[in-house]
Amino acid sequence: MKATPYILAVLFLITISQAYAQIDNDMKAMHMIKDFYTAYSSLNFKSAADRSKLDSLLEKYLTPEEGKKVKRGYKQGHDIMTNDSGINNKSLEGMFIRTISDQKALNIETSKYEIIKGVKDAYEVSYVVNPVTPKLNEVTTQTGVLIHILVVKYSGVIKISYVTNGLSDGLP
Repeated sequence: MKATPYILAVLFLITISQAYAQIDNDMKAMHMIKDFYTAYSSLNFKSAADRSKLDSLLEKYLTPEEGKKVKRGYKQGHDIMTNDSGINNKSLEGMFIRTISDQKALNIETSKYEIIKGVKDAYEVSYVVNPVTPKLNEVTTQTGVLIHILVVKYSGVIKISYVTNGLSDGLP
């Protein structure tokens, strides 16, 4: 009977340490996502030099498979990472990144919104952008951008392993 309080204390400490480890992993992943979008927003895709920077950026922050999918999207005229909406410094200031767990969220496997219990390493990225209409060269109304991202540890480094936003679902 004397061992019971000690066993409960040990179990409590293990539970607390696991919770802190998950919070630490979530913070690292969210910082990585923010760092990616910060670097990504500085690229000018019409510049040849920046297109080569894009390859380096994708290699640093995305798994090889997801990097290939994003490149295929560009070849087809789509920017999967911003849902074709772009991103700028003002967007970064208001960017919101949160974990997705035990709530109404996008089921990555079915691509439908439903209650998902315990989604691990899934994040929702949202921001607002004022897109410029290319032909009129004027700012249009604000557009809200919502992107769901899964991350994994790849060769010991946290990387983006899956992006979904409606554009990525139809890519071969």
